[in-house]
Amino acid sequence: MSPEAICRRLGETKVKEMFLGLTTDGMKKVLREAKIPLTRLASHTSIRRRNDDWAAKLWRMLVEKPLTGAAATLLFEWLTRTRRPMLAEFLTGIEVQHEGGLTDADFMTTTPPEKLQEVGKKLLDRFAKDEVAAYLLFLDASNKSEVFVPLELEQHFDPATAAAAQAT
Repeated sequence: MSPEAICRRLGETKVKEMFLGLTTDGMKKVLREAKIPLTRLASHTSIRRRNDDWAAKLWRMLVEKPLTGAAATLLFEWLTRTRRPMLAEFLTGIEVQHEGGLTDADFMTTTPPEKLQEVGKKLLDRFAKDEVAAYLLFLDASNKSEVFVPLELEQHFDPATAAAAQAT
């Protein structure tokens, strides 16, 4: 599943929440990738209003266009800045050295698929299922693999959101 498909399956509310949870620097990385102007408009009477406007523009573009780079940047920034405990637990579970959930190790090619799937299943019991699904699907997309296909992760997204995503 592509990064933009993952974002669409998460849905508008979750994608906006993910975006708004980033630092300004993280937001700007995503916006640059989506080619959304960073200029402040007259309607941006507060930082919150500006950020909400940026989130709405990003969502519209994700729905209308294939923005793989922007979607991948959003997922990466969100995971590495706000979901490090989940990443750390996964890496610890597959016995990969890491610093707070971050590693340069090529664990997707060096770890047996069965081990990756086993630890992925355990994450589903400990963290929000849609977030785990997004993480594992993003790992597959980033590594051009299908290691997590047997886990049928799509079932962990909200069915209404999934139906809306398929309609676009």
